[in-house]
Amino acid sequence: MMRKGLSKSATVAIAIIIVIIVIGVAAYMLYKPPTKVSKPVTPSNVTTVTPTTTTTVTPPSNNTLIVAETTPPDSLDPAIAAYTQDMEVLYSCYQTLVIFNGTDPSTFLPSLAYNWTISSNYLNWTFYIRQGAYFQNGDQINATTVWFSIYRSIVMNQFGAFNFLDLLYNGTTASVTGYATPWGVCRAMEQIFGLQFPNPQTNLTGYEEECAYALANVLSNFNVHNQSIVELMEYPDQAAVVKGPYEIQFNLLAPYYDYLGVMSGSWAMIVDPTFVDQNGGVQPDSTTSYLSTNMLCSGPYTLKQYIPGEEIVLTANPNYWAAKNPPNFMLTPAHIQNIVIKYYTSFDEEILAFKTGSAQAIDPSPHESPPPIYLSTVLSIPNVVMYGPVWSGGDVFLVFDTQRYPYNLTVVREAFAYAINTTEIIDTVLKGFGAPYLGPIPPYPPNPYYNPGNLPPYPYDPNKAIELLASAGFQLTLPNGTVINPNGKPLTVHLWYISTDLTFTQEVQMIQQMLSNIGVNVILEGVPVSYLVSAMENPPTSPQYPGFFLLDWFPDWWDPVAQEAWFILNVDFGGISGNEAWYNNSLVNTLTTEAVFTTNITQRVGLMEQIYAQVYKDVPYIWLYEPAFYGFTYKYICGVLVNPLITGFYYPTMYFYNGTGTCINYTPIYTTTSSS
Repeated sequence: MMRKGLSKSATVAIAIIIVIIVIGVAAYMLYKPPTKVSKPVTPSNVTTVTPTTTTTVTPPSNNTLIVAETTPPDSLDPAIAAYTQDMEVLYSCYQTLVIFNGTDPSTFLPSLAYNWTISSNYLNWTFYIRQGAYFQNGDQINATTVWFSIYRSIVMNQFGAFNFLDLLYNGTTASVTGYATPWGVCRAMEQIFGLQFPNPQTNLTGYEEECAYALANVLSNFNVHNQSIVELMEYPDQAAVVKGPYEIQFNLLAPYYDYLGVMSGSWAMIVDPTFVDQNGGVQPDSTTSYLSTNMLCSGPYTLKQYIPGEEIVLTANPNYWAAKNPPNFMLTPAHIQNIVIKYYTSFDEEILAFKTGSAQAIDPSPHESPPPIYLSTVLSIPNVVMYGPVWSGGDVFLVFDTQRYPYNLTVVREAFAYAINTTEIIDTVLKGFGAPYLGPIPPYPPNPYYNPGNLPPYPYDPNKAIELLASAGFQLTLPNGTVINPNGKPLTVHLWYISTDLTFTQEVQMIQQMLSNIGVNVILEGVPVSYLVSAMENPPTSPQYPGFFLLDWFPDWWDPVAQEAWFILNVDFGGISGNEAWYNNSLVNTLTTEAVFTTNITQRVGLMEQIYAQVYKDVPYIWLYEPAFYGFTYKYICGVLVNPLITGFYYPTMYFYNGTGTCINYTPIYTTTSSS
């Protein structure tokens, strides 16, 4: 799933319009890292040190941590939230049935569910919910609140729904009709409520529309004492079945090896039905404005204040159900009483606030932490600790519109791959905070699906690039004035990028120079995110569709086969849904779909090897690097935990060090600055 940058902060918002995003699940916890995957790059000018246990700086006396960021959240509703800046707030307040195991996004700990069982065919997942878990107002959490929350997320048909697509509801039906309903619930409502929806064989859209509105009506008037609603939740042949007061079973449309990954995401967070129904209820294909700025939490923190565009204040939940006896460290109560997240208009303002002590931490998520060009400035501040690099599991790449000239010529795409020096970009712009890779799957965390055939990356070879373009009949004027193939056609391309991203700006300037060195004229088109989003909504044959552009993509959980290979390469997701290159190879389309629904790891690896081999020949993208991100705090802040899927600090584990005991951090400290 695209997110962060032109994805979680833009293209997921696009995907809300598209309705055709499919999610797969992978079990990284069972993978043995292949020996050919090297260790992550150690960023230049950064020294690994042992976490400090003493400090010369005094923590704030008011027990408040102020965090500096540059982008406010888009929504605080788990069914809607699609942006990186939303996630750290959501994970501090709302809870899921399972939660990430600390910094490891591939294994899980019990959260609202204390246990779970899985059928041998990976179709049926049963969760056993804790008795005694409740929201901040005292409302209990049980199987009915879980059923309500997941069905609400699906029928609203926003970002949250996409993560259940083809698992709990039919993606093809949703894309055709525009409505998403959990499988089986329509038939259940007909039988239990005596409803008669249109015949789906002759009027599928009418059937789904009426079903969606009927379900929304049930959710908007949710009464667990109503016998018909009870029968609906217990109806056995549907996506989610309430098996008892604290037991719920999810029945998937396709086998997934690690459905826990799905249930750990923000879209699977449990909300209070009473709170929802008192503040707008549920509507199909619609958002709930009140829940976008208000929260009723079950987690360690509650929302105290939200001034849109300026700040969010979280405060320790005085009625937290796990406060006295947390089942595991991820369910610990809040140690810092207040978390204040302030939003600044620029990185310069953000860093100034940090330097002067107006803020004590800088968020570690992509596009929120200062770009590498600011590193020396931040690291010059006394008593600062740097965390990271945290490997994102994402991709940064150049996209070709493979359906339009000249990018529909494989020889052009191949020549560009030879002409671009990825290593130089990583060293110069990223200061080492990136790993070269051969896509579509990034190498970290190590997994058997990364380049299983051990194909060599395209080497930096400008002479080879010139040879290829000349053989294709292009005229090339080199920087020294030499004209190659003077009777050919000059090659001019437009390279699009997000102008507000300083790192991207530096990178495209380098790429422009590299392509100029082989005689290609590159015109840079720096545009706002909104403009690029609008352009990408056009068909690939349209002149308005960007033909050549820089993009990033980050997964919602560690499923490389579906989250990277399937989305980015399969034509079913052509355009802003994932495959921005509109790459259309019948073999790759077939293999990626087969791989997603294959639970046997060995078979999946074999399929990915075939996919890699074909994509390597076709060059629909130029794979630049897997980005890493980092954050900063003052030394007196401990308990720092950065998980790439939470995309920010996990505030419940953080605490102020008062000079006694040990300062424990879960995310490694890669550098510290000397005390003043």
